[in-house]
Amino acid sequence: MDIVTGVFAYVGALTLTGLASLLLAAFVVVRARGVPGGGLLATFLTGVGAWSLAQALPAILGPGAAPLTTTLVALSPLPAAAFVHLVFSFAACKVLRPVALASYAAGGFAALVGVLFGVGEIVPWRGFEGFFVPSAVGWGVLGTAGALSLVGHLRLLQAARSSVEGDLRARQARAVFVSSLIGLVALSGFAFPALGIEAYPWPVLLLPFYSVALVHGIVRHRFMAADLWARRALVWMLLIAGAGAASVLIAALPLALAGRPTSFLATWAALAATLLLGLAILTPLKRLADRSVFPGARIDDARLAHWRDRLAEAEDEAQLGEIANALLQGHLALPADGPAIEVQGQAVALRGWEQAPAGPRHVAERLAALTAESARRLAAARRLVEAEREARLAELGALAATVAHDLRNPLGIVQMAATGAPADVRAEIGEQVARMNALVTDILDYARAWSVTPAPLDLADMLAQFGVACDVPAGLAVLADRQALLRVLANLLDNARAMGGKVQVIAEPGPPVILDICDDGPGIAPEIAESLFRPFVSHRVGGTGLGLAIVRRIMEAHGGSVALAERPGWSTCFRLTFGSNA
Repeated sequence: MDIVTGVFAYVGALTLTGLASLLLAAFVVVRARGVPGGGLLATFLTGVGAWSLAQALPAILGPGAAPLTTTLVALSPLPAAAFVHLVFSFAACKVLRPVALASYAAGGFAALVGVLFGVGEIVPWRGFEGFFVPSAVGWGVLGTAGALSLVGHLRLLQAARSSVEGDLRARQARAVFVSSLIGLVALSGFAFPALGIEAYPWPVLLLPFYSVALVHGIVRHRFMAADLWARRALVWMLLIAGAGAASVLIAALPLALAGRPTSFLATWAALAATLLLGLAILTPLKRLADRSVFPGARIDDARLAHWRDRLAEAEDEAQLGEIANALLQGHLALPADGPAIEVQGQAVALRGWEQAPAGPRHVAERLAALTAESARRLAAARRLVEAEREARLAELGALAATVAHDLRNPLGIVQMAATGAPADVRAEIGEQVARMNALVTDILDYARAWSVTPAPLDLADMLAQFGVACDVPAGLAVLADRQALLRVLANLLDNARAMGGKVQVIAEPGPPVILDICDDGPGIAPEIAESLFRPFVSHRVGGTGLGLAIVRRIMEAHGGSVALAERPGWSTCFRLTFGSNA
């Protein structure tokens, strides 16, 4: 390898490692606060970054870099102690505190000795302007750092072997162990001059992979797997770092092939050309990284039109949410359990997008806006259908009321004409006329506009007339029309008794006051549960199909409501909610 290229690659690898380590340390501080040992990881990465930059300076400045380089080498046991603390914290070791104190004590003592007595010097070596060579004290300081690193690695290996195969902690321990081995191999290159090895320090070129592998191993399984955007941000950062390294190496090839320029102007021109070439290469590589990590960040009119058409196929809000999330996942390559669009009625919200980059978040916001439009259209369509249904029911109610009035007189004539018939025939005619009269009465009650006169009513007294088991607080009263409320209770209790089994009324004082009429019969068929209070939906034996519809009309006239409810131990409960207390 040409000496210029060799020095350039050496300095480039250390500079890239230093900058990447410092950036990753900042990234961990910002995004991994909740990870156990996150602060220790950031401290250790800062130490790696400082060491790398300090080792690059002698190759550029020569002996002039000695003060900074030797100081940082002297302090190297402190990041090693932080690494031990990090490993034992990760392994949830019971002796964490004593081990951490011992590590920091050993590292601090070695660093103090190194600062006071010096750790070595900067000397020219194999074409390098300068290379650090440790003294006897320096070997002791570096040996302490190496010993601390060995302790951490042994604990990692133990954690990996003691965990169940396939366990999260075992995978993470192995990943960190492998990354640290890469670091140790890379660091061996710095010892070549001191050990008299006359070879290019190629292991140093592996150093850029160390910080990347370390963060990936520690953060991937615990923090990044839970935060899609943090994981993708790390991948993006690593790809950008790789793109930068590739562009620098490619841009440096012409300079390495042509040799070192001899004049200042030629040097300036060569460096400027190298810089421009590197930037030109980096731009497409960065675009490739962006598209690989954050696909689909741009949307065109055709895509928006396709989304509108797909969302328009939804028949309800649940299906609308499914379609919206399927479109989003397909466009941005998101996992099924990743960030999503939530649809609750006409309300549409984004879940899990707080940390998303601007591009994907913009796409999600556009699709969420389209989803909200579709939700509003669904609600409007439902209101139109409901209004049309109510109008038709009103027309049918008016028609039924007219028919019912016209039936009253013929029914009376039929019953009077049957007085001369045999007893069994008279009884049958009387029973059928009574059924028809009940239907006529219910039709008229459903069709008429209920006018109520609320007054304070004691619920316990009202229910006493029906001889039913009650759990009602003494003195609990509601504002209601007495005759109308009796009609409501009679309809619901008749239904409950018709189902067979046990019947009970349970009241809660609220506010608002709640009254549950429960039975342990067969329950309500699921297919009619949502339309139970519409006329002629349910026909119990002997019923007209209008009882529950009348109950709803009466409760609405009181400003209250009736609905199905659930109570443990009961198969069916009808819940009356009163608009105000007495």
